[in-house]
Amino acid sequence: SWDHCFNALALASGSPELAWDQFHLPFDHQDETGALPDSVTHSEVLYNFVKPPIHGWAFGHLRRLLTTPLGQAELTEAYDRLTRWTDFWLAARRAPGAALPHYQHGNDSGWDNATTFDPARVVVTADLAAFLILQLHQLADLADELRRPDDALRWRRTAAETQAAMLDQLWTGDRFVARGVGSGDPWSTSSLLDLMPVALGEHLPDDVSNALAARIEAHLTPYGLATELPTSPHYLSDGYWRGPIWAPATVLVEDGLRRAGHQRLADDVSARFRALCETHGFAENFDALTGTGLRDRAYTWTAASYLLLAEAHTHRVGH
Repeated sequence: SWDHCFNALALASGSPELAWDQFHLPFDHQDETGALPDSVTHSEVLYNFVKPPIHGWAFGHLRRLLTTPLGQAELTEAYDRLTRWTDFWLAARRAPGAALPHYQHGNDSGWDNATTFDPARVVVTADLAAFLILQLHQLADLADELRRPDDALRWRRTAAETQAAMLDQLWTGDRFVARGVGSGDPWSTSSLLDLMPVALGEHLPDDVSNALAARIEAHLTPYGLATELPTSPHYLSDGYWRGPIWAPATVLVEDGLRRAGHQRLADDVSARFRALCETHGFAENFDALTGTGLRDRAYTWTAASYLLLAEAHTHRVGH
């Protein structure tokens, strides 16, 4: 239930109704706590895990890409569903007294076996906080449009509190760390996941943004962003989230870099991924050092991410 976000964005300009349906599909199966299912297929709906709350980020982009403005009823529906999804993270995924939410398993992050989760399973991470902050900002903007000023104030206050806690508890001065929920112990890794708070873009302090950009550049191979530093002892060429290039991470990083003002690096990330797809197709993921497609060789969110980056590039160069 995050793949659909990228597919919806890629469909927005050409098939807006299908894009809207694609965005809402997992929300049609939202449970009583507000959680989205892990996956929805033709034969089953699985609730064993969740996926990261990138949906506020995706909704903001979807609105900009749709060719017809959303009406009041559609905005209200999106607001109500995003509210329940956000409340799930704030209520069900924060330990008693905690300011920050946690993942119960690496699968909840979408980065199933990333090295960030090697020391512990139940983990507070900065990427989760960052995505939730973006979603809170989106809810605040929607509340303004829907003339719910008290809601807007509450969402903005929660966003500010969450970002302050993220920087206070997880930022060391040059990098983000993760913390075990039970122990509180911090650790850092060579996973690109630790750098995903760059998705906050313009909301990041300059020193944090610059430090993240420098570390992201170290992950950039001739083909794109390796999910584990190739120099790491944990790097695996076909290690799923322990090395290969993935489309969703690429899109989120590229967008965050661009909104934070790191245009050159964002251009480079986009260009390398587009060239990778044009040469090696739309595989689930790719060997970061050779570009070879890995696992499923025809994956929708890879194709969707390529279309998003290609369309944005075309607009930038004025073609």
